[in-house]
Amino acid sequence: MLKRLIVAAIGCSAAGAAAAYDLNYGGTDYGTFTARLRAITVLTAKDNGWDPNSGSSYSLMGKYQSPKWNGFKLTTAAFLNGDIFGATDFDAERPARGLFIADDGAQKGQLTTVNVTYGDKQLYAFAGRAPIDTPLTKLTYNHVPNSYTALRVGAKPIEGLDISLGQITQMSFGSRAMTDWGFIGEGTGTAGASQQPNKPGLGQARFFDLGEIALGPDADDISGMTLASVTYGGLPHTTLGIWNAYIDDIANELYAHVDAKVPLNGLKLDLGAQYLRQDDVGGGPAGIPGPVAVRENFGSGELDYNLYGLKAGLLGPKKKWSVHAFWNHSDGDTAFLNSFGADPAYTSSIFSRNAYRENVDAWGLRGRYMIMPGLVFMAAYFDYGKSDTVGVVPGLTQRAEPTSDAEEIDLVLVWKPKQVKGLALKTFYANRTSEYDGFVNPRSGAKADATMSHWRLIATYQF
Repeated sequence: MLKRLIVAAIGCSAAGAAAAYDLNYGGTDYGTFTARLRAITVLTAKDNGWDPNSGSSYSLMGKYQSPKWNGFKLTTAAFLNGDIFGATDFDAERPARGLFIADDGAQKGQLTTVNVTYGDKQLYAFAGRAPIDTPLTKLTYNHVPNSYTALRVGAKPIEGLDISLGQITQMSFGSRAMTDWGFIGEGTGTAGASQQPNKPGLGQARFFDLGEIALGPDADDISGMTLASVTYGGLPHTTLGIWNAYIDDIANELYAHVDAKVPLNGLKLDLGAQYLRQDDVGGGPAGIPGPVAVRENFGSGELDYNLYGLKAGLLGPKKKWSVHAFWNHSDGDTAFLNSFGADPAYTSSIFSRNAYRENVDAWGLRGRYMIMPGLVFMAAYFDYGKSDTVGVVPGLTQRAEPTSDAEEIDLVLVWKPKQVKGLALKTFYANRTSEYDGFVNPRSGAKADATMSHWRLIATYQF
């Protein structure tokens, strides 16, 4: 415990020594350079072989953006990630593997972003590599994000209307992809990765064809994901959007949402509804490799999944406080094959994304309160009804059946001191019970302890 606190403190003090750079020399603008330093450490966790109980990591990000020239701009970004002074015990019962892009925590870097963009009042375009911000390609990351090779164009013909069309051909797994696959996804293939990112033939911080990302290193190359969207924000206090992703020879995904923030006596009513549909295309995921669970969930090649969601919340004045309630329901004959980092579900929490499993009723509550300027406390509770999706319990079985509802409690405290601009200190506690907790291996008679009581500290300095 003392060692972990020392590691976190070193990360904080190192972060505070940074400076900002505005590349303007002799009156000429050469663009901007920004950077971010982050340190994360696991303070305490259960020693039950399921809760990640060792991990101390850092990342350094540098990003350059050129000045605009006739609407065009060049952007590059690179990340460096690794263990902090060998503090992580990789021989522990379950190290926090999702904090690294290398199996042994060795220092490793990636150029995640190299692209050219164009923008004016009515048209925009993107060509190159970067994280892609859409409901079907974006989820929470810690150090190094997932990144994509893409071409995208869009238009804003009238005020509030945005139409886009793009093609994504490659993806690279970021640091938290191992958590998306293992600890969050539990080997189901539903939480953002349908293949184990570090399996032979794949790897993190490397770009692969989307066919390999979804169906393993022996899969045929595909033409990629054709992604189209229409969003409209011209109605009072309301935004509507529809997104469609056609993944060649694997799946079609349709996502629609409506969000409204309605003024109410000095407050704001925050309302939303969502729908997600997935169907198989061509051969679908037939013959998908992996543990028994993912093969049983998707190996037939069929995809038949619906997700419905509602949210309702109240926002206090000047962002002083907020409270929300969320609901999701999934149905159909399969779970959601979540290969490319999608996470639009309202009931996703820090370590749970069970709404993408087959036949789930999920609900949650979340509250946020600003104790004083710069100091915010958040609390959340989520319950996920027992699904029809089989998963993996490491060290016990590659095919566990759900035994009960899953649940997660999250307590988060964030401090952004005014004295150090760009510094954020965050600590959170997560208490989670898997739906596979208590599963008994029929051969060995061993019983799963799939519960967590996990405390973590994160220090970030951005400039």
